[in-house]
Amino acid sequence: MLTEDENKLTEEELAHWVAFSLLNGIGPKRIQLLDERLGIVTAWNASPAVLQRMPGFGPESIAAMEQGRKGIDPAKLLQKLRDDNIQVWTLKDSFYPIYLRNIADPPLCLFVVGEINFSAFNNVAAVVGTRNPTTYGQKLGKDIARGLSENGVTVISGMAIGIDSLAHWGAIEGGSPTIAVLGCGPDVCYPSSNRKLYKTILEQNKGAIISEYFPGTQPEKFRFPARNRIVSGLSQAVVVIEGGVTSGSLITARIAFDQSREVFAVPGRVDSPMSEGPHKLIKDIKAHICTGYQDVLQEMSWLKVPGKVEGDRPTAVKLYGREKELYDLIELEPIHFDTLSDRTAMQAGELSASLTMLELAGLVSRLPGDWYERAK
Repeated sequence: MLTEDENKLTEEELAHWVAFSLLNGIGPKRIQLLDERLGIVTAWNASPAVLQRMPGFGPESIAAMEQGRKGIDPAKLLQKLRDDNIQVWTLKDSFYPIYLRNIADPPLCLFVVGEINFSAFNNVAAVVGTRNPTTYGQKLGKDIARGLSENGVTVISGMAIGIDSLAHWGAIEGGSPTIAVLGCGPDVCYPSSNRKLYKTILEQNKGAIISEYFPGTQPEKFRFPARNRIVSGLSQAVVVIEGGVTSGSLITARIAFDQSREVFAVPGRVDSPMSEGPHKLIKDIKAHICTGYQDVLQEMSWLKVPGKVEGDRPTAVKLYGREKELYDLIELEPIHFDTLSDRTAMQAGELSASLTMLELAGLVSRLPGDWYERAK
């Protein structure tokens, strides 16, 4: 559903902003210039002779525009968004997120699934990390996001497996909205294993799924580094929990640093490869050391928001295979990780991942010392 504020643009103008967002090789700055000089509708239909008179438009960019707009019907694009109940925010809109608007290369359009008013959020933090967290990272990822959310902070992440997913689930348990930024269309659940998380964000959490890519765009590797600038650009602070020195979470952190965001890094074991990234951030860019959500609240001077309504826990799912076998072994009396490993003959990594899924589903609770029990 398109919001009322978008009525500041005519239907035709809005359709052409969307159409321009599909062009490659032009860029937001040039498109904004075209809008200022010609108006967005006239610019779309401008001839090469007219484009030659525009600053920054050489033969390559003119050719890219000529080729790119072939076969694109702006009106049909807008109708698809309406039919699919997807919002679009353009750089022309006053409610376009202010922090994101001020980065060097803001998206021309944001496509949004979910009913959300971003301007209503005062405190926003990204929580990111590796796709292969240790047990330590799993616990801290969820705990930090939950603590931030309980204190009224909107948690943003990329809905990848690992720390990103844990951050979203922690935020959901904390009760404040969480926002997932995708490297594909906002209607494409990627990875597909996160379908439950995708639905929970929209149906229970009153959060949103956001992307700069038009609905239906499939995930490709090159889209994810570009996605990272939006994760940090929407945020005031970025918390990194585990990751190697070449991981995507470090890319996000360095982009955040360049965007003048506050960067927090969770320290870990000095001999763990997953700690190399956060430790490098602490050394190289003087990232704030984060040992818990309180460090973020204190450094950012964020106070608990009064009157916040607690969110629902994730609903249980039907269990199959190893997860059902595990659940059947876990009685109301606590049982240790090593005992579960012996009884199931599961490798530590597989066992840890299965227990995490049971915990995220609200079926199992993890106790100090790697003990587990059924959730009460």
